[in-house]
Amino acid sequence: MRTCPRCGVPRILISEHRWLPNGTITLARDETHRMVLIDNDALNYTMDSIGERLGVPLEAIIQEAKRKSGKHFMDAVLSGAKGVVARNLISTRVYDQLGKQVSMLGLGSAEVSSYKRHCYLDGVITDAYSGPAITGDICGAFESVEGRAASASFVLADDGTVRCRIEADGGPRPESDDRSSYASPPMVGGRNIYELCPVCKAPVAVGRQYDFDDDRGIIVDTKTGHRVVLISVMTLTNLFGELTSELGGEVPRMMADTEKARVRDLIASKGKGLDTSEAGYLRYMKTLELKGMGNGSSVSVADGTVRARVDNPYYEPLIAGFLAGFYEATSGKEAAVEWTEGTAGYSEVTIQVA
Repeated sequence: MRTCPRCGVPRILISEHRWLPNGTITLARDETHRMVLIDNDALNYTMDSIGERLGVPLEAIIQEAKRKSGKHFMDAVLSGAKGVVARNLISTRVYDQLGKQVSMLGLGSAEVSSYKRHCYLDGVITDAYSGPAITGDICGAFESVEGRAASASFVLADDGTVRCRIEADGGPRPESDDRSSYASPPMVGGRNIYELCPVCKAPVAVGRQYDFDDDRGIIVDTKTGHRVVLISVMTLTNLFGELTSELGGEVPRMMADTEKARVRDLIASKGKGLDTSEAGYLRYMKTLELKGMGNGSSVSVADGTVRARVDNPYYEPLIAGFLAGFYEATSGKEAAVEWTEGTAGYSEVTIQVA
């Protein structure tokens, strides 16, 4: 069976990932490789909003950032003797396995329609989470498997199907072109205790909160009805870093403001009274844990100012926007928000009336 008969979570997802007590999700084979369940609608909304505010199309930046992270990921997967065999004897199987990975992570359903070793690859992705992002993912994997630089293009059909074309450019890409600026920050411990499924050992909450359509490659958050994707934190950090490098240092602030407005409107649309005490903020921050976004470890509320600490934040500006959106929705007032970098393993967020 592809999914656990008890909790409904795909078996391959659980075998390859771990939910840790410190508010993070990691690869089972490499705990330094962190993953996060992120709202795909929110991610695309953030990218579109920044592009509109700056008047700059972001497709090329997104595709290039994903190419780099996709190659980095496949280089790690195909390291050592296994990589030698895969690249020289069974490269077609590598792409078949890549299709399964794409589906497991909620990125869509991908198939290779045409392939010539060391030359090109044509792919068809239905229900793709993003045209430029999935094309970058596949281009990076192609470069890793084939051992040479490649160019990529895609066409997005009216029904949402992405058709991508990856073509080898010649020799290997200069190493400096793929150098990642990502450095995993230190992690602090945590005390999250998950109730585990007695059959597959997945956190029971994963099966309760998410619906998995393995055939379509879609994961849906049942609480919001929104699609989510399981994506590496390194990928997100590199993507956001690429945007900042290309478009300027104001991008993180734009991301925080965009997330603040999105969360505020989402909460306000539900029309429910929410607890704005310290205990209420802690319950709100607890929703970060299952997604691998970090641990909300402490909060103080005094004189209209909220000070919160989030351990192991996946990306500080979006964490800050997430908290500020709650503040605006519950107070009815515009919020000014500041945050610290998580270089010590945690970020401190301060929110007050603007």
